[in-house]
Amino acid sequence: MKNTKNFIRSTIGKKVLVATSGLLFCLFLLFHLANNLVIFTGSENFNFLVSSLESIKPLIRILEVTLLFVLITHVTNTVYLTYKTKKSEVITSNKKNENRHSSLSSRTMFFSGSILFIFIVTHLSTFWYNFQIIDDHSLYYQIVTDSQLGFGNIFITLLYLVAMIFLGLHIKHGFSSALITLGVSNTTLGKIINKIGFLFWFIVPTGFFTIAFWFGILNGGS
Repeated sequence: MKNTKNFIRSTIGKKVLVATSGLLFCLFLLFHLANNLVIFTGSENFNFLVSSLESIKPLIRILEVTLLFVLITHVTNTVYLTYKTKKSEVITSNKKNENRHSSLSSRTMFFSGSILFIFIVTHLSTFWYNFQIIDDHSLYYQIVTDSQLGFGNIFITLLYLVAMIFLGLHIKHGFSSALITLGVSNTTLGKIINKIGFLFWFIVPTGFFTIAFWFGILNGGS
């Protein structure tokens, strides 16, 4: 138990926590996108899907609490590692040159995380909150596609579009960092994981982006 606590408190332990929590959140996003894509099949199917989740609300609540714990773990350890890196970092000409040639996803990691935090707060205070308080199950589709709480509001739409771009950059760098942390970046396993990562950093954000663009910008194609 003591060794476990010491490992978690170490820098490598916190990096493992960030990588693990990030992967768990990616799996949630994949599942969430699969559900959300039903919205393209029309209001009846989407309303039925969301309504059906009401029958397993206790399970949903457990999953939401678990997801919140995963998110807090990811954010707090990321902030700690970023702070520690900035505090101990010695700026040299070589370091400046290295930063100049670092990837866009790497340079925007902390900023993208901040944008995603704002996005999550907005998402919870609009879609999620209003889904919890309405009694009319026929309104879910309208809330998402046509109301000022959803993609009927151009500012919310733009936030979703920007957030999905940064989500892709954030996950892309996250996968690269995780492979290095786990020491498998140059192995066959690492190459396989890197290819699977394409699903999470490109396909998933693109799916969410498409939903926001279709209903918020193109007004559902009308």
